[in-house]
Parts: sequence; C-alpha cells; structure tokens
Amino acid sequence: MARPRELKKMTLPVKDLDAMRPEHRSALLMLGLFLNEANWLRKLLVGAVLGMSDSPEGQASFSLAMLMATTLAGKVFEGWERIRIGWLHEALQDVQLPADLNQLRDTLAVALSEKTFVRIRNSIAFHYPEKRLDFKSLTQHIEDSDATIFMAPEGYGGDVLSHLSTLAGIEPLLAVKKGQVYQAALESVWNEVTETTGLYCRFVSELIAALILKSVPSVRVEDVTIPDAPEADETSIRFFVHPPSDLEEMRAEVEASPFKA
Repeated sequence: MARPRELKKMTLPVKDLDAMRPEHRSALLMLGLFLNEANWLRKLLVGAVLGMSDSPEGQASFSLAMLMATTLAGKVFEGWERIRIGWLHEALQDVQLPADLNQLRDTLAVALSEKTFVRIRNSIAFHYPEKRLDFKSLTQHIEDSDATIFMAPEGYGGDVLSHLSTLAGIEPLLAVKKGQVYQAALESVWNEVTETTGLYCRFVSELIAALILKSVPSVRVEDVTIPDAPEADETSIRFFVHPPSDLEEMRAEVEASPFKA
C-alpha cells in the first residue's frame, strides 16, 4: 500500500560549494555518485528478486537479478578502490572520522579484499570471460525446462531472452564458493554481496556527512514528503512488453533526425 515517505532535503549553497577546497568538492561529488549508483542497483535488485519464478517473466527477473547483483558488486569494488588509493583517498585524509566509522572502514577493507568481489568484478561485472562460456558446475542440475530461449514472434528487438545463457553466466560466481551445491554457493555469494554493500553504502553516506559538516557551514535542511511511495514488494519490472503503439512513428523520427550518425 502506498503511503507517505518522509525525506530530509539538504540544500548546499552554491557560494559554499565554490568556496570549498577543490579536492573536497570533487570528493563530495564523487561520493554522491557512488551512492546514487549503488542505491539504484540495490533497489532494482530487490525488485528483480521478488519477481523470480519459473514463468518466462520470472526467468527474465532471474536474469535481471544476476545483472544487478554482479554490476552492484563491481561498482562497490571500484568505488572502494577509489576511496582506498588515488586522488579521492588523498582528498579525504584531513576529514576527521569518528571511531566507529574508522572501525567500519577496517571491516570493509577486510570484506573487499576477499576473492568474491575481485572475482565478480574481473569475471562477470564489467568484463565478459575470456574463457569459453559453459555450465560445467551446473551440468547435473540443468533440465530441458532450463534450456530455453524466449523471443517475440514479430521480431520486436527487445524481447529476446536466453535463460540458458543466464545459467551459464553464473558459472564464475559458483567458482567462488567451491565445494557447495550450486544453489547454496549462489546464495552464499549473494549474502556476502548484500551484507558488504550495506556496509559500503553506510560508510559512503557517513563520509558525505563528514565532508558537508567540515566544508559547507550554511547547509539548509528541510522536511520533504513523497505522498504516495509504494512498498518495495509492490513494484515490478517487466521484461516482456508490447512495443509502443507509435513505434513506426518513433523510428521515422529517428531516421529524420539531424543527429543520426
């Protein structure tokens, strides 16, 4: 059921932003980008997981869940690398952090040094594997009902889904947790990604707050209400959809566009 959602709106005066040290301003912008991307991916992941089933749309949701989870893990790994070394690391050196946040940073450092995030980042998040794609770890578990490809008969470009390829694509994840049956291995990887991502988002949020307190003295905070925010399990993302009723007109506009390559 949709109900009001209370938010805090922080307004950072432009004069204060201009007066910030350039490295602090850049750090504030970069950390905000980290959070925007991680939080969007987390929300899309929740919606995808809630939609999973054995139906064509449910299998599409499984594919989306794999995409969102691996992309999220890759983004968290990359964000942490920027915090750990380079210009962002240097920009944050004079930002005082409370003891509990330093402890959280140390916990994150250990979690993100494990092979799970490194393997996901290198093998599936931002790169396609250089080795041949197969499903050796899943051979004993794949049935005819899994070896499916769905496509729209009219050839509408967006409605082709290979469930079989989704299953093959999780092979690099299963290799992270060797010795477990694949369902347990996959769940173990997802739990690790979910827990570490939560810690990461909390840490980045606290860093942003510390930067604002240090460098933006005139920040204004006010209450804002979204009147009809739904609950997470009330939203759905659909893969198989009808093409727009004006698809041909849209194509004609693209063809006539002066910006067409």
